[in-house]
Amino acid sequence: MTSWLRELREDYPGGSQQFVDAWEGRLAVSHWDAATIVLLGSKTAAQAAKVWPIPDARALAEWVYPALFPDDLPVVVEQWSADFVANPKNWDRNRGRAVMYEWVERGLVEVPRHDGAVLMLISGWASRPGKPLLAWLLERPKVTNEIFGRLFSTPGVKGASLAQTDEGAGDDPLRTIVVPGLVKAGVWTRDFVVQGTESALRSDLPSYQRRWFVRLAADLGVSEHP
Repeated sequence: MTSWLRELREDYPGGSQQFVDAWEGRLAVSHWDAATIVLLGSKTAAQAAKVWPIPDARALAEWVYPALFPDDLPVVVEQWSADFVANPKNWDRNRGRAVMYEWVERGLVEVPRHDGAVLMLISGWASRPGKPLLAWLLERPKVTNEIFGRLFSTPGVKGASLAQTDEGAGDDPLRTIVVPGLVKAGVWTRDFVVQGTESALRSDLPSYQRRWFVRLAADLGVSEHP
């Protein structure tokens, strides 16, 4: 809000001082969301994509970016994906940004090509790994096939990988619940998973990431040396 006031044009009716100390009550989350929307509206899509945190109310966040930047959503989702890879543990910056998957599913924006879109998804930012994420994916077939399906070819980074998610959650929910659940539901075929696993094992993944696929290969009953 401070930056918005600083950039307010000099001839704005009433001037900027009318906004200073104008509110004396307790500030609620909705006030911060309103201030964020005003800030977003004063910026280009490229600038707005770097503003964080985004509005806290999920429905509001899902609505406001397409409303303000209907033709520039690719700029937003690519920036958010890149930001995630740069620092997967920056909770304040990444919080709420999984709303971009709803835009993808609805066809409001093209599927982001940045690996960060995959890593954010497998790291549990859309829904908790395990049965919650499986249910979430089953309701979003486009995101599942065009983003989550890239897990076989997307290298992890420090703070975000298949191995780190499963180790952190315990009981390996991605490997033992989500992947087989998608096959059981008919969203993926066993051949798709086998081919993806074999391709990952042939790649130059770091050893700790490769071990995740070695375990998946064992689950599938295929050789880790395809």
